[in-house]
Amino acid sequence: MDDFSFSRSGTHQPRRQRQAAGARGPFSTVDNSATSFATTTPRGILRRRRGGGLEDTSWQSSVSWQPDTSWAQPHGLGAAVGPWAPAGSDAASRRGPALFRRTARDYYLSKRSSRMMYRDRSSAAQQSRSRSVVAAGGNKRLELQSVVTDASRAIVVAPNTSFASNDDIVSTATAGGRGGSGNNAMVKYSDTYMSREVSFSRDNHDKLYVPARRDRGAPSFGYDVSVTSYSRSQYYDGDGGDGDEDDYDFDLYDDDEIEVRIGKPVSIAGLFKYSAPLDILLLVLGCVGAMINGGSLPWYSYLFGNFINKVVSSDKSQMMKDVKQISFYMLFLAAAVVIGAYLEIMCWRMIGERSALRMRREYLKAVLRQEIGFFDTEVSTGEVMQSISSDVAQIQDVMGDKMAGFVHHVFTFIFGYVVGFIKSWKIALAVFAATPVMMSCGLAYKAIYGGLTAKDEASYKRAGSVAQQAISSIRTVLSFVMEDRLADRYAEWLNRAAPIGIKLGFAKGAGMGVIYLVTYSQWALALWLGSRLVARGDIKGGDAIACFFGVMVGGRGLALSLSYFAQFAQGRVAAGRVFEIVDRVPDIDAYGGGGRSLSSVRGRIEFKDVEFAYPSRPEAMILYNLNLTIPAAKMLALVGVSGGGKSTMFALLERFYDPTRGIITLDGQDLSSLNLRWLRSQMGLVGQEPVLFATSIVENVMMGKENATRQEAIAACAKANAHTFVHGLPDGYDTQVGDRGTQLSGGQKQRIALARAIIRDPRILLLDEPTSALDAESEAVVQQSIERLSVGRTVVVIAHRLATVRNADTIAVLDRGAVVESGRHDDLVARGGPYAALVKLASDSGRSSSDGASGPASKLPAAPAGGGATGYNSFTDDSGVYDDDILSSVSKSRYGGGARRTFPREEADVRAKTKDDTSDSKVSVSEIWKLQRQEGPLLILGFLMGINAGAVFSVFPLLLGQAVEVYFDADTSKMKRQVGALAMAVVGLGVACILTMTGQQGLCGWAGARLTMRVRDRLFRAIMRQEPGWFDEEDNAMGILVTRLARDAVAFRSMFGDRYAVLLMAVGSAGVGLGICFALDWRLTLVAMGCTPLTLGASYLNLLINVGAKTDDGAYARASSIAAGAVSNVRTVAALCAQGNIVGTFNRALDGPLSKARRRSQVMGVILGLSQGAMYGAYTVTLWAGALFIKRDLSKFGDVSKIFLILVLSSFSVGQLAGLAPDTSGAPVAIAGILSILKRRPAISDENGSGKRRTIKNGRPIDVELKRVVFAYPSRPEVTVLNEFSVRVKAGSTVAVVGASGSGKSTVVWLVQRFYDPVDGKVMVGGIDVRELDLKWLRGECAMVGQEPALFSGSIRENIGFGNPKASWAEIEEAAKEANIHKFIAGLPQGYDTQVGESGVQLSGGQKQRIAIARAILKQSRILLLDEASSALDLESEKHVQEALKKVSRRATTIVVAHRLSTIREADRIAVVTNGRVAEFGSHQELLATHCDGLYAAMVKAEVEAQAFA
Repeated sequence: MDDFSFSRSGTHQPRRQRQAAGARGPFSTVDNSATSFATTTPRGILRRRRGGGLEDTSWQSSVSWQPDTSWAQPHGLGAAVGPWAPAGSDAASRRGPALFRRTARDYYLSKRSSRMMYRDRSSAAQQSRSRSVVAAGGNKRLELQSVVTDASRAIVVAPNTSFASNDDIVSTATAGGRGGSGNNAMVKYSDTYMSREVSFSRDNHDKLYVPARRDRGAPSFGYDVSVTSYSRSQYYDGDGGDGDEDDYDFDLYDDDEIEVRIGKPVSIAGLFKYSAPLDILLLVLGCVGAMINGGSLPWYSYLFGNFINKVVSSDKSQMMKDVKQISFYMLFLAAAVVIGAYLEIMCWRMIGERSALRMRREYLKAVLRQEIGFFDTEVSTGEVMQSISSDVAQIQDVMGDKMAGFVHHVFTFIFGYVVGFIKSWKIALAVFAATPVMMSCGLAYKAIYGGLTAKDEASYKRAGSVAQQAISSIRTVLSFVMEDRLADRYAEWLNRAAPIGIKLGFAKGAGMGVIYLVTYSQWALALWLGSRLVARGDIKGGDAIACFFGVMVGGRGLALSLSYFAQFAQGRVAAGRVFEIVDRVPDIDAYGGGGRSLSSVRGRIEFKDVEFAYPSRPEAMILYNLNLTIPAAKMLALVGVSGGGKSTMFALLERFYDPTRGIITLDGQDLSSLNLRWLRSQMGLVGQEPVLFATSIVENVMMGKENATRQEAIAACAKANAHTFVHGLPDGYDTQVGDRGTQLSGGQKQRIALARAIIRDPRILLLDEPTSALDAESEAVVQQSIERLSVGRTVVVIAHRLATVRNADTIAVLDRGAVVESGRHDDLVARGGPYAALVKLASDSGRSSSDGASGPASKLPAAPAGGGATGYNSFTDDSGVYDDDILSSVSKSRYGGGARRTFPREEADVRAKTKDDTSDSKVSVSEIWKLQRQEGPLLILGFLMGINAGAVFSVFPLLLGQAVEVYFDADTSKMKRQVGALAMAVVGLGVACILTMTGQQGLCGWAGARLTMRVRDRLFRAIMRQEPGWFDEEDNAMGILVTRLARDAVAFRSMFGDRYAVLLMAVGSAGVGLGICFALDWRLTLVAMGCTPLTLGASYLNLLINVGAKTDDGAYARASSIAAGAVSNVRTVAALCAQGNIVGTFNRALDGPLSKARRRSQVMGVILGLSQGAMYGAYTVTLWAGALFIKRDLSKFGDVSKIFLILVLSSFSVGQLAGLAPDTSGAPVAIAGILSILKRRPAISDENGSGKRRTIKNGRPIDVELKRVVFAYPSRPEVTVLNEFSVRVKAGSTVAVVGASGSGKSTVVWLVQRFYDPVDGKVMVGGIDVRELDLKWLRGECAMVGQEPALFSGSIRENIGFGNPKASWAEIEEAAKEANIHKFIAGLPQGYDTQVGESGVQLSGGQKQRIAIARAILKQSRILLLDEASSALDLESEKHVQEALKKVSRRATTIVVAHRLSTIREADRIAVVTNGRVAEFGSHQELLATHCDGLYAAMVKAEVEAQAFA
């Protein structure tokens, strides 16, 4: 998750680890966004810590607002023969594989578990080699990341490491100084273009500065570490500098060393901390209900024993009187159960829901109250989301369902043994003695099966990782024609995982068989002992039966009540985690009422002797003896090298932190003595990348001020130049901005953020170069708004450009935490000090690039001035997400959300049709059978075994009924002999259970595992075949497709093998049972059959209740996004004092789910109560009818007891089997979804049309032409992106496409590769329409390099090799040399075999970019497509990369999408695009000469002005 920092920060190590790490090795461990651990042991064992990376919302796909539920347990008299450890898998497994049911925390950690470590030997080596000082001021930046101001200190740059703030430092290594003296040595791996989340300075563009070792005790200065992280690279040193390289430890999938926050468990009573008096009343009623419902079964057994004793009486009329009386008691018991079950379910569930609501509210409130340092060191967004959803759900589950179940089973145990001891204490004791054996078998089964299930899930993880990366980077995959290679890799991982799935089935079957054997053996023991006692006359036969049922049901109650302790422990630990935060009082309390409020504010700010180090790394000083005065109503610009502490000053002014030493005053008052809310209300903060929340535009603006009105918000928007574009949006001010404001362009977001600052009417304005990320047009508008807002206010600006600095009243130059010089621009330049050096470097780099025309990379889409249609276009980022210049962030879909997606127009009907199909979702079994056919013999054998297993369940009650009849035999010796034989037969049934169940579960599981593997393989290949437009549909977002592969593919086996196996088992049981019953007495059997639906229904319903409340995660989606948005942007929330707003919105989002849950609890209570009552009623009717038939001599006592026991126990077994049955509720939809993909023919593929596709064989470059192309992204066919667009790129020449954001530049690149087909016009390659060319050949001839390169997990060599699978090692290295990355790779411990991590997380953006360029070079394609390929690089790397690209482009026809005009000055032709067509065309010089007032000339002029170099 985005963690909380100025800049995309990660969180930090606990102090003891940090110290351990700091005391070791020449470079201390770098905490990293994707994978942060400290190397705490000599062998470098990695300890995973909370870390955050850019926009990693991966936990979201799996955050569950519902707990994993208990093992389903039907009750009913038949429970006496049910295995006490549940026969089924746990309820969770009944809902498909647990891969997508893990808690957010597990999922979040597993995503981060690509835990790699390598010790960067190159850094020390290169330190001595490298002497270049790199001019990294950036074309538009004043930051001199690479200037080393102290010659005695060498700097190592480890790109993109995530820390908690942009002034973070890596711990200084402490040992004798070895740093080179006198040479400005710097090891630069590379830099990345940042995408930042929270609005503070991007001071250093991802550089992590590690001072060389120095003597202990010297003050340690920190450097600004700006953080982000596409790239999260890390270089670790595990054990001192001289360890051997064998320590290189790389285990991508090992999760053993994960460190998880564990709160102190609370007591069970402590769970009710937030209970109201009504909850206590509900608790009492719930306990009464559980007592009635739990005690009903033992007392029914007691009455059944009495019935047996009475029904053998020879006096028929007296017998009927007694039976009537007993039946009346039985019906009374049934009526009590209706009320008891209703109270049990309804009261406990209400308690759970009410408590969970309060906990969630209190938790979010408490989290937002904490000081920022807490987020740096203690929690990450993933953890907060896990607590607010899964942890609270766990507590709710314990308080609602588990407590109810526990109380219920405790009373079943108590009353069961009460009945047993009343009837026969000897039998009760004997059975009780055997109980531990039964329970230990259950526990062993659960442990073994649970372990295998976990392995089964983990085994898919690697295949899942391949699929996730392939789908998230689908355009790269298609562009490099890698579909088949990735599909083969996926299949290989599936094959490796298969054996565990097969073992699982056999283990499950054998485990269940053993449990049945032990259960039946207990019955055999009881029968044998009963026969001895009856023979001695100690008890009657009916008493023996009542005692058997009582103690069996009671024993089962004990086992089940004990099974809840594990869940109670989980709930108590979860509550510990939640309550720990709720009870925590922060050091800087956002809700605190203390402190003064000044009546008026002038705005004079003073820093006096301020020292500061971040709480996460107290030993690294950021500010050192800082003294600075900012006069009231003046503008101060802060400049200086990265890491000087500029952003930290903002954090201290907002009181996110307090200084370690010294004071900061506002109008002479110490900040810490002022009221915090009041202080923050006096400040307006606007950063480079504004943070918006997922609500409407007007609500976002109103967050700037407490109790703001809508009118004030609209007025603020007008002042911020935002009113026009907002007014032009379809919903105006009520337009939803999307998660993080994705629905708006950069300029629009920035103006909304400005409006939010304006509405506060702050006295002090803190600006972090808010226009640096915008294109020239948007910049002018935003800059104008800022200037208007700055009048009469104290303004502190972190300056990246000369234009800003020159307007400032004072300029302060910061270096290593102190002000080294200050004054006005002209004075400082004349002085020739550090500031003059900065200006010179910036000016030189500016002049070196095209007359200074190197404006800001317009990383975000611009808002065209003026509303109307263009305003609307820019709102939806023209052409969905592609056409703005963040097109490569189409991979936003990899976070499941992000910008709007599109789908091909031809697909619109198909899409609607697919939706209809899915909603009907009738799955024909024949289609599944086609996929399963190969395993036919295995399945049939498994089914036959299952039928036999079912038969066993009906033979057992027959033997039991026979024993009841024999007990009343007057000849005791004969009776003992017969019962002994029956007891042996019962044990024999247990052995049969082992054989049949192992066979059935094992063989069907084997077939099922093979089927799942086959479906996954085919589905993945089908997904890889689809055209890119298909992935733009919301239904085909990455998260959904990955879920289809992981979870939905399992639905096939659920719907077929697993389902039919259980069904045939039930058929076997019912068939044999009915056959026996009809043979004994057809009349009574018909009566019993009439009652069966009630007993079966009750058994099944009870099972559903036990599965637990199925919470609709979707209902909580809004609450999730509010909480996640607030926590990941906690600095913005703190700065705006918007905690109250956020908590209020969160509460409102929870109201809906709560009222639904209450209704559901009521309904469930009524249904369960009635079903339980009906079950006992059905039992009673059957017994009463049996007695009536005996009275009329239509039936015999023995037959009645056998038929009744078969009815009860067989229907119970069938209910139990429903517990084994997979939950297929979602299966039809899942299967229909998968089959629709398998059957879908891609709109763009070689299969469409007839005839052989054409290719162009000669090896010369080919020309590319777009002829009168009309194109609209199919998601918004009404918005035309290209309109009569024509351009011709001659073979071997380079054409650059420039234009405003959303003008259609990137679309050209997609069309050439035929990712989309134009609506009208033609795209020609080599004079042939691309629709006639062989698709794979065409894409093979196009090499594309985008802004955000996609890498795949594997080694660097493999990633470069994707460009040409047949390339030799030498060719790969040659390509790397051309891309200027070879030296870096060679310097890594494992060289080209270094793993890049999932999506390349181990590398910085610049490194990834150069590997992507090497991959394109290796492809040796004849068409080169560049989408600002060097925008993510620092100046030095960019220069090399531009040279490399220049070389390649000589061999190819090149199309460059340019955002910075400096990069395309040398192109043969430049096409200026506006409103979807080419407005100007010619070379740089021609355009400036012939169109001196044209668009291109205006762009160049705007960039030069933006630079405004001295």
